[in-house]
Amino acid sequence: MKGWPQPRLREHKVAIAALAALLLLWLLAAPASASPLTITNVSSGNITDTTATITWTTDLEGNSTVNYGNTTELGTIVPDGEFVFNHSITLTGLDPATLHYYEVSSTGSNGDTVVSNIGNFTTDPYFPTISGINAGNITNNSAIITWTTDRLADSTVNYGTSIPPSLAASDITPVLNHTITLTGLTPSTLYYFGVSSTNQYGNTTVDNSGGFFYSFTTGLMISGVSAGNITDTSATITWTTDQPGNSTVNYGNSTPPGFTASDATPVFNHSISLIGLTPGTLYYYDVSSSNAEGTTTFSPGNNTYYTFTTAVHLDLQGWGWCTSYGDVASASLVGYATVVERGNASQSFSVHAVGNLTLQVGNATPEIVPIDLYGSRVRTLFYLRQEVTGESSTFTGSWLTGNDTQLYIMTSGLLALPNPEGQSFLTARLCFVLLRTPDVDVPLGQPGSFVDDLNYIVGWSTKYYDKLLDRLVGTGVGKILGEILAKIMILIAHIRALGTPYFW
Repeated sequence: MKGWPQPRLREHKVAIAALAALLLLWLLAAPASASPLTITNVSSGNITDTTATITWTTDLEGNSTVNYGNTTELGTIVPDGEFVFNHSITLTGLDPATLHYYEVSSTGSNGDTVVSNIGNFTTDPYFPTISGINAGNITNNSAIITWTTDRLADSTVNYGTSIPPSLAASDITPVLNHTITLTGLTPSTLYYFGVSSTNQYGNTTVDNSGGFFYSFTTGLMISGVSAGNITDTSATITWTTDQPGNSTVNYGNSTPPGFTASDATPVFNHSISLIGLTPGTLYYYDVSSSNAEGTTTFSPGNNTYYTFTTAVHLDLQGWGWCTSYGDVASASLVGYATVVERGNASQSFSVHAVGNLTLQVGNATPEIVPIDLYGSRVRTLFYLRQEVTGESSTFTGSWLTGNDTQLYIMTSGLLALPNPEGQSFLTARLCFVLLRTPDVDVPLGQPGSFVDDLNYIVGWSTKYYDKLLDRLVGTGVGKILGEILAKIMILIAHIRALGTPYFW
């Protein structure tokens, strides 16, 4: 360079190169600038009348500082120099029942400080006071725990079959009257429990009976509930329990049932007889048993009920013609019929009829024949056969229901009865019996659908037959008819006696 001495120019170039090298080495050796930490989950809790605990978390380790005061100007600082992720500072000496403002800050290892937004809390002079702890409405698998607090607070029950209990049920709603329902419990099991309530300032009161915990025992288990031996005026309710208990049945023809039958004897197998029921009526019922601790279990529970229907009362009157009678016999059938709807056929039922058939000629001693018939009823018709007693019988006829208070049955049956007189035929006396419900008009439906038409035809023909019988039986024509029928039956009996002895 013109005007510059050559030696000095070279010295300047060397100095500049050295400076650039040092700068490059410093840039390479200097640590990268770290990102500032982040504050989350800032919260105030464990608040008393003069203390509170402020907590927060950071994604990087940092120290802890709380700046607080009675106004948003803050002014009181509480620090903690330990570097942690989970921060906790307890403030003491606070004014009771006073609104306090606070902010938190943390400084990371790189020297960067992050400050939170301002929050607030109110010191509370009281913790909730718990009283009136009770375990009630205990069933075989549930219980309701109740208690009260003197100020609004949430509800928690810790419960289980050992101490300390391992299960919990809670409700965050602030209330004074606390109710927690425990479900899914094991029958006949001792449970321990304690309760706790936390108010809106985070103050928690625990009552677990000083660490010994309260307790209750779930009720016995009820199974096999059944209604049997149903007649027109009675039924027997049975069930079993897994431990001894008393027996109670609530029953009635509406809900909730209005009648009760009970037995205080502690048993496993329970049986309660209901009497004085109304024939042909739907009854609702539930059962309950209490164990030695007084815990009561209901079945089915939850305001639901089992049902059964009492049998239809049978009081049929009519006439009979028998091979051993010389005249028309008066006949009556008193008993009941249980009608059970079949699940696979509309308006189709299974019928079980039980009663005593009485046959009487003039002033002679009446003959009483027990009958126990099973069969089917489809719409207005039925067919029944003897199943239990030694006598044999088959009945067919019509079963007409006009309304809830009117029932008309007309039936004819053929019976084979024991033959103590030792007549020439070897098998049995044969009787033909015709019966009907007295003093009830034959109900007639209205034509319409195919089923309605069928019911109308059956009703009309039954009504016509009913009037015809009224005119014939009890007259000379009726006696002649009886003699003819009796002779026909004797003839049938003799014909049967010629072959295999007849046992119906």
